[in-house]
Amino acid sequence: MRVRACQILSILGLALLLLAATEAIQAAISLEGGLISECGPEAQSVYVQYNAIMLQISVAAILGSIMNYQSKYVKKIAAKFNSGDLKRLFLGMVVAGGSVYNRGGKYCIRFYGKDYTMHQVFNGLSYELYRSSPSTIQITGRGSYITQLYCKEAVMDINELSPETNARKGGIPTIEYILEGNRSIRQESMRVIMSVAGWVGPSLKRTAYGYSVATRIGLGSSNPLPLNEEYKTLAESLMLKLNSYSDSRYPDTGYLMSYDSNTCSTFLRMGGFVEGSLVKKGRYAGREKNSVLKASLVIEGSYFDTPASAERVMEDAVCNNNFELSALLGRIMLG
Repeated sequence: MRVRACQILSILGLALLLLAATEAIQAAISLEGGLISECGPEAQSVYVQYNAIMLQISVAAILGSIMNYQSKYVKKIAAKFNSGDLKRLFLGMVVAGGSVYNRGGKYCIRFYGKDYTMHQVFNGLSYELYRSSPSTIQITGRGSYITQLYCKEAVMDINELSPETNARKGGIPTIEYILEGNRSIRQESMRVIMSVAGWVGPSLKRTAYGYSVATRIGLGSSNPLPLNEEYKTLAESLMLKLNSYSDSRYPDTGYLMSYDSNTCSTFLRMGGFVEGSLVKKGRYAGREKNSVLKASLVIEGSYFDTPASAERVMEDAVCNNNFELSALLGRIMLG
């Protein structure tokens, strides 16, 4: 059986964490023994190297934590894809939600966003690819985070694969490297990109029969037009029909969106958004994107007397994980 490097690191990490726990127990026993000896009938001075023991505990715990740095999602994909394909996922995350700094001998990639799950994915990919551990800080008052990766190799890779990634300074990034990958990695890249910059927003529409819920997914809000076209090409290669739209307030930019049930169902069959990825704003802010997408697909086609009743049923469906919802979803999947 072939064992990957990441699996070996995980095993070593667990071993070191167990070592830390063992050292802690030994320290407690030593401390208790020292006290008994000092307070017993034959009192004598016993020297216990507490500082050295605590140092061993700390080192083992830190090393163990680092070796188990990956998120569950990263562990799963690291076992499936090679480093070249993992760089495609990394590129997708940086282009969709990051910026690159390279000046005066300083190299830094920053990843932004309110979804802490995706920061964990970015952290895990960074460590898996570059053995470098980024730092994540919370922006107080905004409910958002910034993760900073100080790694020259990572910056050089991004600069090679997408020289103008830093869109904050007017550059137009590219995901051409992702488009060159096979279907499996293109599909996973689409999931990651959608989890970073994509959204799901069910909407109500009025018909002759009452109110109904329309399932809607989209990607971005102000992508540079060339990048937006590349995103569309990526989607089309996976049989996802996302149409291009523009906002007059933001010239030379666009976004993708679809009300097509087949497209939404196809995306969900691919795995949908990365597990744990949350809706950022709106009525369903803080809910898992996949839960909202599933619920919307389940009740799509039903009619309600009032908008309030439709929204109430939608809320119940988002929170509903019972067999009935699973069965209905299964019927959708089977077409």
